[in-house]
Amino acid sequence: MRLLLVNPNITEAVTAAMAGEARRVASPGTGIVAVTAAFGAAYVENRVEAAIAAHAVLDALAAEAAGCDGAIVAAFGDPGLLAAREMLDIPVVGLTEAALLTAWTLGRRYSIVCLTPRLGLWYRETAEGYGLAGRLASVRPLDLPIPDITTAKDRLRAALVAECRRAAEQDGAEVVILGGGPLAGLAHEAADEIPVPALDGVSCAVRLVESLVVLAPRPPRRGSFARPPGKPSAGLSAALAARVSGDLPGRVAALSARLRGAYDAQPVSRPEWDEASGDGE
Repeated sequence: MRLLLVNPNITEAVTAAMAGEARRVASPGTGIVAVTAAFGAAYVENRVEAAIAAHAVLDALAAEAAGCDGAIVAAFGDPGLLAAREMLDIPVVGLTEAALLTAWTLGRRYSIVCLTPRLGLWYRETAEGYGLAGRLASVRPLDLPIPDITTAKDRLRAALVAECRRAAEQDGAEVVILGGGPLAGLAHEAADEIPVPALDGVSCAVRLVESLVVLAPRPPRRGSFARPPGKPSAGLSAALAARVSGDLPGRVAALSARLRGAYDAQPVSRPEWDEASGDGE
């Protein structure tokens, strides 16, 4: 099984951290293809950046999904997730949705701990949009400067763990979710310091999409996630334009061109293939 993990922000170090956590929890034989957005913000924190990230996600999925069995939108807040499901025939999951669904199986009330107040607002809106906010005990953001998103997990570890404890002790949370791709792995690393189950969106997403791949549901032919009819477009990448137009030969041609370009370019930096899968760099 091969899973495509798309980081909707442009920070390669965050991609590497999420890929590491994904490979830690993936089943034997599951390879992770990790891709970083080609454009956007250093990290996605608000509605403007989320809208840009959604485009970047669709662009990356259109270019890289061929040969993959499932995909993960690897930003808490899931920018572009529903559009991705409409575009692709493989299962696509997001970090928020996967973590919330998992939390519902572990306790009656859950809390989200995250890095900034703007992220907290976005995550609450996302839970409400999914219809999964009924058991949301609290959203606990930090309100501290983040000069470097790549060091936030380690630099703010103590404060994040303290908020997890407060969520359990003061808000009645029976499950705590550490929200945000840059925090990948912290729930596992700090599990013994938190008095209730702690979840990570990346690990939840990997296990959920693996299950969906094994279940092998038929792609929808009716309903809102059935493939929409094609139409002309302008200003899009070749791969995304082919998806929008419904042009399968065009999609194949775009993939061939990408592979030729990757072969000619030195060094090849994207996608990052899981060494265990025997493919890639």
